[in-house]
Amino acid sequence: GTIISPIALFTNCFATFSLPKAMQKAQVLVPALQSNWLMMHVTVMMLSYTALLCGSLLAISFLIVTWKKQNSTIANTLDNLSYRILGIGFPLLTIGILSGAVWANEAWGSYWSWDPKETWAFITWLIFAIYLHIRITKGWKGRKP
Repeated sequence: GTIISPIALFTNCFATFSLPKAMQKAQVLVPALQSNWLMMHVTVMMLSYTALLCGSLLAISFLIVTWKKQNSTIANTLDNLSYRILGIGFPLLTIGILSGAVWANEAWGSYWSWDPKETWAFITWLIFAIYLHIRITKGWKGRKP
């Protein structure tokens, strides 16, 4: 709250006082942005990125906790919680990428165009897919020597 409130206040003041009057009024969106697929895509991607960020931060916390000592109760808890949250974020990321592809096909006539945002979303998906695959198939838990 103490970090977000000043940022929100600054953004509101900027929008109110600095933007021209024409930009302060709502306008009709371009046809490509008038889609329910877009709303679903953006919402699911935000949720997935949030879950993946939280899971990754927990994994980094796990590495910090186990830097000097091998195993502890808090380390096992961080590892398990990180895995579970990443397990929630990955399917959301998959659904978000697929809904974005459907929206892109509806708006521009192609499912995938290899622009930087799409490519990095795919690379992110691959990294988490590899992590979850190794974790599930090899029983990879905790810190490896």
